[in-house]
Amino acid sequence: MDNATQSTRRKSTLLIWGGLDALHILWYCTSSWLHGRTPYIQDLISTHELLLRHGSFSSAVIVASWLLQLSLIMSCLMFLLDVRYAKYLGYAQIPFRLFFLVPSISLILVAAHFVPGHNLIFLALVAISETVKIWSLRRYA
Repeated sequence: MDNATQSTRRKSTLLIWGGLDALHILWYCTSSWLHGRTPYIQDLISTHELLLRHGSFSSAVIVASWLLQLSLIMSCLMFLLDVRYAKYLGYAQIPFRLFFLVPSISLILVAAHFVPGHNLIFLALVAISETVKIWSLRRYA
């Protein structure tokens, strides 16, 4: 494979993953607005209240959840701006995505919203999504 083809595949791969992260962020914000909440701001307030009620155990899960949300914004920008180390952030997100069921192929999350009740299929699709991400980043990025 020549350098031009490699470069095109690399850029396409990064644009696709950046676009899917952007779609996830858009979906998250739209869902918040439709429920009368301000995205991220009201979640931060709820996080504080939850920590006061549930203590230290929940703090680890909450911190991990916030790290994932912040890293999604960062990876979206890094992938779209073709930052060299974006793929490593993409790799680092995978355990958190699996734990919180936030698929890299964010269309799966949208579909799960409109076709509820197929939990095992959703779980399998999340795992497949992350496998595809690892494969494509290793191969093309």
